Amino acid sequence: MKKLLIAAIAVLGFTTANAQYVAEKGDIQTSIEFRPFKNDGNMFSTVGINGTYFLTDKDAIRVGLDFGTDSGKENDVKSSDFNFGFSVGYENHFKTYERVDLYAGGQAGFGTRTVKYDGHKQEGGYTQFGVGVFTGINFYIYKKLFVGAEIGLNYNHYNYNKYDVQDYDGSWVKVDPKTSNNSIKIEANPALKLGWTF
Repeated sequence: MKKLLIAAIAVLGFTTANAQYVAEKGDIQTSIEFRPFKNDGNMFSTVGINGTYFLTDKDAIRVGLDFGTDSGKENDVKSSDFNFGFSVGYENHFKTYERVDLYAGGQAGFGTRTVKYDGHKQEGGYTQFGVGVFTGINFYIYKKLFVGAEIGLNYNHYNYNKYDVQDYDGSWVKVDPKTSNNSIKIEANPALKLGWTF
């Protein structure tokens, strides 16, 4: 009887501990992403902030903000590169095991990029609209605290913005590229993702 009681307490303790890790209906998750492995050498120039609300124990909706900035100054001339994005999507958390949570879903969003030199817009600015599917993993390191990673397949349409070029006499001339581009790619985001469940 004593062994049976100890076993029951152990199972109850495991179930309680497990419940602390896994998000449930009504929970809200927030996470922040840093991307220190970007090939442009700017360790923390891009940051993503996500919010997820669980409609059920398995189904959730999420919204995300993505922004980044890089600025510099050379010979008293300032330059900057700024991007911003917003997305909304759906997640299905199809498998949870102890501290591991696997999910998949889809999302849609838009983004912009503005590149400036000496106060003038440069080539490379755009407005972007896209849809995508993704899958990811969250690992709970302590109670409701988790780290994670995600990979996705995205379709994006880009409209390139007008920009300025400097003429031979030093004056600036506006150029309208009147071009667009479509992109389909798999994106592995080597991000440091840190989140919390409320």
